[in-house]
Amino acid sequence: MLVKWLERSAGLLLIIVGAILYFWKKNLTLALIFAGVGFTIVVITFIPQKQKSNITLADFINVFTHFRVALDNNLNVYRALNITLTTTSGAMSALLESLINALENDHSVTPFINFSLPFKHPLVSQIMINVYMLVNHGVDPKRLWQFNYLFETLVKEHNDEEIALHESSYERFNISLFIGTGIMIMTLMISIMGMIGEYIV
Repeated sequence: MLVKWLERSAGLLLIIVGAILYFWKKNLTLALIFAGVGFTIVVITFIPQKQKSNITLADFINVFTHFRVALDNNLNVYRALNITLTTTSGAMSALLESLINALENDHSVTPFINFSLPFKHPLVSQIMINVYMLVNHGVDPKRLWQFNYLFETLVKEHNDEEIALHESSYERFNISLFIGTGIMIMTLMISIMGMIGEYIV
C-alpha cells in the first residue's frame, strides 16, 4: 500500500507540474509530457493486479513444518497428515484433504505427485516422493533424515528468494525516489530561472 501511495503521489505531482508549466510558462509540449506521464502513473496504480494463486510455496513450507513435527513425535505418515490437516485452512486445506482421501484408494506415488503439481517446484515433488517412501518403508531414521534434508533445502531456497525479492523491491523504491527528487529539482530550477528572467526584464 505504501508503494502505491508513493506512486500515486508522484503521478499527481507530475500532473501539477504539467499544469504549472501550461498556465505559468505557457509551454504546452512540456505540460502535456509531464501531465501525460503523471496521469498514466495514477491510472496504473488503480488497475487491479492479477490475483496470485491461493496456494503458494510458503503455504507448503508452513503446512509441512507441522507435518515434520508430527513425524518427530513418532506418528506414521497418515496420522501425521491428518493432524496437519487440522492446522490448515483455505485452498491448502482442500488440497491436503484430497491427498488424504486419495490415499485410501490409491497406494501408489500418484496422489503425492498430484499434490505437488500446483507448487511447480522440483524440490516439492522430491519431498512428496520421499513422503511416499516413508509410507511404504516406515519412518526410519535414514528416510526421515532425507525428508528433513530436502525440506531444509527448500526452506533455505525460499528464504533466499524472498530476501532477493525484498532487496529488488527496495532498489526499485530507491530509483523511484531518485526520479521523484530529480523531477522536483528540475521543477524548482525551471521556476527559479523563470523568476530570474522576469526580474531581469
